[in-house]
Amino acid sequence: MSPDASPASAPVAQSQPVGVPLRKKRVAVFEAHGDDMEFTCGGTIAKFSDLGHEVTLVVATDNDKGSFELTADELRAARDREIQGGAAVLGIERVICLGYSDGELQEQAPLHVLRGRFMRIIREVKPDIVFTWDPFTPYEGHPDHRAVAMAASEAASFANLPLYCPEQIEEGLAPHYVGEQWFFAKAPRDRNKYVDITAYIDKKIEALYQHESQMVLTLQDLQFALRASGLDVPWLGQLDPHDYREAIDRQIRAVARAVGREAGFEYAEGFRRTRYGGIERFAKGQELPEDV
Repeated sequence: MSPDASPASAPVAQSQPVGVPLRKKRVAVFEAHGDDMEFTCGGTIAKFSDLGHEVTLVVATDNDKGSFELTADELRAARDREIQGGAAVLGIERVICLGYSDGELQEQAPLHVLRGRFMRIIREVKPDIVFTWDPFTPYEGHPDHRAVAMAASEAASFANLPLYCPEQIEEGLAPHYVGEQWFFAKAPRDRNKYVDITAYIDKKIEALYQHESQMVLTLQDLQFALRASGLDVPWLGQLDPHDYREAIDRQIRAVARAVGREAGFEYAEGFRRTRYGGIERFAKGQELPEDV
């Protein structure tokens, strides 16, 4: 059985030995909103970039809903700047924004439409690895996350088949096989791949700081929840949401530290990873190398 065959398999925690040359790969991240990547895999993407792999970020929505303070137009402009800022911190040179309305992705781009757009990008970029939300994770509350997850996973799974979106082939795009899919794993039970981000935790946090509007929103949301619950957490209740750095730093380090404990790292990010359709089960005694 391949170590990637199911989340119940033994977690993969090892990293590529230092000094061993890696084949440079192409990575594509498909996210719904501008800060999804930074929260879920920012340290891992920084590590891929630092190792010389080429990363493309695809943002499905225009991010125009997540604020208590800005108008939709103001927020769109701010989020465009923030996306570019976060990408720059993580070493990403190419960002593709599709511009669908935040919160209305499923209505504006039904599954077959969004899958086709993602498949076109995959056939253009030719990634070896795709990162995205997990289409099979339980309890995902945001419809945009669910939409991106299913469309990206299906696009990555079928982009090598020429009879899917044949008009793209007729235009000159070639079918492309995506070898690995890395899904953001919120729950420990889903994780079968861990990445040591100890050397990249500061960069992950700095990338999140670029998304100022969303860091403010994160603290405001926590304060709404605190007031509604009737609980007393003075440091949080009295905090100016615009003074978010210490609170965000504390939150991100706590989560990464908890994930790291599962794999023996100081700080880590975890994923449900599938590779090459589980081909390792046919190659007895052979193992695929780890990129990070």
